[in-house]
Amino acid sequence: MSNVFRRSLTTLIPPKIASPTNLSSNPAAKRMQSIVAFYSKLPRGTATFEAPKTPFAIYREAYRNKGSPVLHFALGFLFLGYGLEYYFHLSHEKEHH
Repeated sequence: MSNVFRRSLTTLIPPKIASPTNLSSNPAAKRMQSIVAFYSKLPRGTATFEAPKTPFAIYREAYRNKGSPVLHFALGFLFLGYGLEYYFHLSHEKEHH
């Protein structure tokens, strides 16, 4: 393996693999200690998510990964188009007859 490839792998080593004996024998021990220090400060366990607060966020969470938003958009577009058509054209046909 090339030296560059080995050097790029040292940044990927998680802290459980880095034991105190390996840290003292490694020539790049200072760098490894900083990696271990970084990983030890990260939170453990499952991530907590706060509940959505806006109406759009609530809708997005309720219908995430489903096909119904496409249907909702199509129906909304249909009703909006009919409403505009009625207001600008169909409501005036009664006046001309």
